[in-house]
Amino acid sequence: MTSSDLTARCRERRDEFWRGVGQLGADQAPLSGVDESASWPSGTSSYARVGTVHSGIVATDGLSDPGRGDAPDGVPGLGVELYVESTELMEEDPGEARWLVTALEEAAGAVAGAAASLPDALTDHSLLSLEISGADAPAEWRSGGRLGLLLGVELPGRPSGFDLDGVTVRALTCTPLRPSELAVVTAEGPAGRRRVAEALAAQGWYSYADTERPAVL
Repeated sequence: MTSSDLTARCRERRDEFWRGVGQLGADQAPLSGVDESASWPSGTSSYARVGTVHSGIVATDGLSDPGRGDAPDGVPGLGVELYVESTELMEEDPGEARWLVTALEEAAGAVAGAAASLPDALTDHSLLSLEISGADAPAEWRSGGRLGLLLGVELPGRPSGFDLDGVTVRALTCTPLRPSELAVVTAEGPAGRRRVAEALAAQGWYSYADTERPAVL
């Protein structure tokens, strides 16, 4: 299989995955200046919109594309796609929820920039965390000028990825953290990430992002 064949196959499987979740819309360009398309495997970035009955999703569309010069076998690109889901993203214009999309775009750049260490991190941990600048995020969500994110919180009934010719590409949720939740993650590491995820699940939030969500810890 050539690199172009693998790219086409990967995009086909991504589209199939999202059609199994909701209504797949047209791709959209980045909304903010924090997007770092040059760090994506193909050197370009794109985002997909998906609508469900109760929420809107914005997802990276290309982190799992084969990179320039990559071998045409094995895990394509970074082997992941990221997405943020919220009732506030049901409209095409995110309005005041724009900060959620900005966070996703910044997270995508951070993950792409950590490509060398990402495979081991994904193998060793079911949950990852990031700290980003949190541009546009409400002040009450930021801690020391930073925004914490939890990657990979599972939503019951939602597949966690898709298969590409025997290789799994993970679709990781991107969940903003309140400062108190980020403090738990910072202090406790993997155990803290798990504790926050369990608290989100216990209170019915799971991976859903919402500007008005209260702290769970």
